[in-house]
Parts: sequence; structure tokens; C-alpha cells
Amino acid sequence: MTKKIKISNILLTLVVLLILLFLLAPIIAVVGGSFNSESYFSFPPETWSLKWYKAAFRNKEHLSSLKVSLQLSLTAAALGIVFSLPACIALVRGKSRFISHLKTLFMAPIFVPSIVWAVGLLQFMGIFNISGSFILLVLAHTILTTPYIIRVVGASLEEFNLTLEDAAASLGATRSQTFRYITLPLIRPGVIVGAVFSFMISFSELIITLFISGSRFTTFPVRVYSAMRTEGLDPIVLAYSTVIILVALILSIVGEKFARWSRFF
Repeated sequence: MTKKIKISNILLTLVVLLILLFLLAPIIAVVGGSFNSESYFSFPPETWSLKWYKAAFRNKEHLSSLKVSLQLSLTAAALGIVFSLPACIALVRGKSRFISHLKTLFMAPIFVPSIVWAVGLLQFMGIFNISGSFILLVLAHTILTTPYIIRVVGASLEEFNLTLEDAAASLGATRSQTFRYITLPLIRPGVIVGAVFSFMISFSELIITLFISGSRFTTFPVRVYSAMRTEGLDPIVLAYSTVIILVALILSIVGEKFARWSRFF
């Protein structure tokens, strides 16, 4: 019996390791390929070099699109937080019989395929003769990312002890003071996690942006996709991707250490 348990444990460990390797394989290939000195993708690298990292930070087109993506993602995340906080409070503490339906409605962007949103927004732009603009991109990304913020912040509010607000009110605090000094500090980890998650989703969004963005506002994913269609895989993209992976890894470690954000997923 003990021998069978040991064998099953070994097999389970092997399966887990294989799944982990399968998940990490693309990342390992991207990171390794970014250090290749050749002008084509090769893994493992034939010769190691930082050539493409130097070229990446001199490429004005990619840097410009990266700047657009950062501005768009930061703005969408900020607006998402502003819109989501009051919505979360209403959804978590509301007593209307329509609350469950409203929750489903707010989650709609998660369940509806991005291509459907993209086609719908494109038709909307055509009907009202609206051209692609940065404001339109921000609004579209805010709509896309708001459900994720509501889900995370809502989870924080559901764990919140309402007696703390009652105690503050009994001591003469107004509703705004209670929210500012009691509620917001206690749900801050959820707000930060929601903002970071929103930023990452907005930054990597391709389909909707591809449909509605104008030529003046080309985001980094759209630039990479367009270049790959015409020129193939550019090693510069691998260098950028490695930097983005490194930033995401640092954010994950810091977020887990200080906000324990894995509990929100």
C-alpha cells in the first residue's frame, strides 16, 4: 500500500512538472531568443548578445507605440477605479432585488468575446461618424477592464467588517470621512490589485484596439502584430517582451508580498 502511494505521488509530481514546463516553455523561448545575435529567431541562441536590447531602445516606432500603450493603460486603469468603487459599494451593499441582475450586467464584458465588442464599437463609430481617437480608446479599454476591478474590489468589500463604519459614525464621522479614513485604507490592497490587473489587461489588449484605433494612436500590441504580418518575428520584439515579462514578474512578487493578491483570484 505504501509503495503504491509513493508511485502515485511520483507520477503526480511528474505530471505537475510537465504542466509547469508546458506553461513556462513560451516564456523561456522568448527570453532565450532575445539574447541571440542573429537576425532571426533561434533557441537556444547560437551566440549570446545584447544587440537587440540596444536596438530596441533606439527604435523610435516601437518606443512611440509603447508610450501610447502606457498612457492608454494608466488612464483606463485610473478611470476604471473611479467608476468601479461606487459601483462595488452599491453592488455589495445594495438590497434591491435587481442587484444580482446588475452584477451579471457589469460582468458582461468578460463573457462577451472581444471580437463582438470590436465589431459593435466599429458599427457605433460608423453610425455616428466617429473617427478613432485616444479618448475613444480609453473609454473602450475602461469598459473592458472595469469588470475585473469590480470583481477584485468587490471581494475586498465583502470581507469588510461593517461594524467599523458603524463605530466611526457613532463617534461623529461623516460618510465621506468614514470612507476616506476607515473603508478605503482597509480595501486598499484590493483596489491596488484591481488597478494593476486592469493595467495589464489594457496593455495587452489587441483585438478591440486593432478595430477602433486610428493611425495616430498605434499601441504596442498592434504595432507588433502588424510588423509580424509583414516582416515576420523581429528579434527586437523578443527584447521588449523580455523586459515586459521581467516587469510583470517584479509586480507579481511585490504584489504577493505586500498585498497577498493571490487571494483575490
